[in-house]
Amino acid sequence: MRVKQINQKNYRSTFIFAVLLIYLLGFTSCPASNPVPPPVTDDELQSDTLVVNYIPGRIELPEIKNMQWFIQHLAYAMEYDTAQRHSLWVAYKFYSDYNEKNVKRSDAWAFDPIIPQEFQSLKKTSGKWETYPGYDRGHLCASEDRVFNLDANKETFYFTNMSPQVGCFNQQIWKNLEEKVRKWAQAADCDTLYVVTGGAINPGVETLGTIETRNNVTIPKYYFKALVKRQGDTFDGIAFWLENRCYTPNKITHEYSMTIRELEEKTGINFFPYLRYVLPENPALEDNVEMRRDIGKWPL
Repeated sequence: MRVKQINQKNYRSTFIFAVLLIYLLGFTSCPASNPVPPPVTDDELQSDTLVVNYIPGRIELPEIKNMQWFIQHLAYAMEYDTAQRHSLWVAYKFYSDYNEKNVKRSDAWAFDPIIPQEFQSLKKTSGKWETYPGYDRGHLCASEDRVFNLDANKETFYFTNMSPQVGCFNQQIWKNLEEKVRKWAQAADCDTLYVVTGGAINPGVETLGTIETRNNVTIPKYYFKALVKRQGDTFDGIAFWLENRCYTPNKITHEYSMTIRELEEKTGINFFPYLRYVLPENPALEDNVEMRRDIGKWPL
């Protein structure tokens, strides 16, 4: 949904700043992960292709389809659907600096300053921040994933990073998967871990409806994580697909894992398209990573 005539000048300037910031961050983060931008042809400039939105060094970003609501924070990047009051995906990465634990959970619930408040799912009522009736305020980028910096941790409490999750799902199997992700990021065979996560809300994906009293936020039926870990010039990928429900047993297993390409088919999201530019001598890298699932590289 393209939003028009809503504080357009203010949000255009904020968006331009966000795009400039992400471009600069592409050159200041993890030098080993910065590919050389590919040439852009006239045909590509005239078409709606991912190359037009190519951002050097941002391997974690999926294909961006709606640049008006592409957001870059210190903690993560996301593409946001204003009609559904929910992100399409949230992307971030781990490497040595981001693995440090310097701060505690902030619980700094707040509006996302980039998205107009009328397009966010929660607000303050009678002096208290709302919750989702019958659901947890589930983090997409987990608070514990961003404890290297207080400002980054506070950003994980923006309402654009929240999703209505069944309580036992959020507090058990989803939390367990988040813990595994952090362990993989800190393992000796990982220089950088690229993460894309979210609730599946793209057209054609079944949802659980909306919460009318919370600005009609969409309730995802399924949640996903797509992961690529890098060690030098070696890349490995895996994905997870979980239903928004209670599980018994409530621990993550490879029963719920799949290839990234299989997850793309389920979600309609093109994950890690910039892998094809990382190693010029290996243009098939993206296909090789996304079509292979070696569970031995992802111990549970």
